[in-house]
Parts: sequence; structure tokens; C-alpha cells
Amino acid sequence: MHDFRNLHVWKRAIDLAVRVHAITRRISPAVAPGLRNQLCRAAASVPANIAEGARQETSAQTARFLSYAIGSTSEVESHLELAHRLAPQTGDVQAAIDELIEVRRMLCALRSYHKRKSAN
Repeated sequence: MHDFRNLHVWKRAIDLAVRVHAITRRISPAVAPGLRNQLCRAAASVPANIAEGARQETSAQTARFLSYAIGSTSEVESHLELAHRLAPQTGDVQAAIDELIEVRRMLCALRSYHKRKSAN
């Protein structure tokens, strides 16, 4: 078990969630009902799953939660693209997507580490 606050990927995921929340404030509820809430929830689930995974007893369990976090990054990316198409004034969505891709890359590497560790 590790303190998730020391994980660089968790720190980046928290920053990403804050960035996504700022983007969602520019989306009118009339344009995309429910999208703001769903996007914020998906973005918040990335660092939450990293934190929960860090507290697991085995590497296999940790890898499972990292997989959930990876899945949430894809959900966020899809929602960001939709938000940008529906409301182009949402701001620098591409910068958020670029950051999200980097977080996902880090998560995949960390998950691979835990999968290898659990296989031994």
C-alpha cells in the first residue's frame, strides 16, 4: 500500500480534473443537458481510482483500479470532444486532451508495472 498523494500520476490527474471543471463552466446546460455533470464525474473518477488502487493490498488489485482510471480517461476524452463540437467556446480543449493522453500513458505504464509484479 502506498500514499497516493506521493504518486506523480495522481497529482497530474487531479490537475486535469481541475482543468476539466474549468472547461465545463463554459458549457451551457441548454446546449448539452447532463454533459457538464457527466464530464466532471468522469474526470474526478481518474484520480479517485488511482487513490483507491494505491490502497489495495496486492499489485493485481492495484492494477485493476488503474484499469478503471484508464477507462475513465477515455470517457473524459470522448466527452471533451463532444463538448468542443457542441460548444466551441469551451476553451482550449486540445490542451486538456493532450494532458489527458499523457496521464493515460503514465497510468498504462504503472498498470504494466503492477501486472508484472503480481505475476511474479
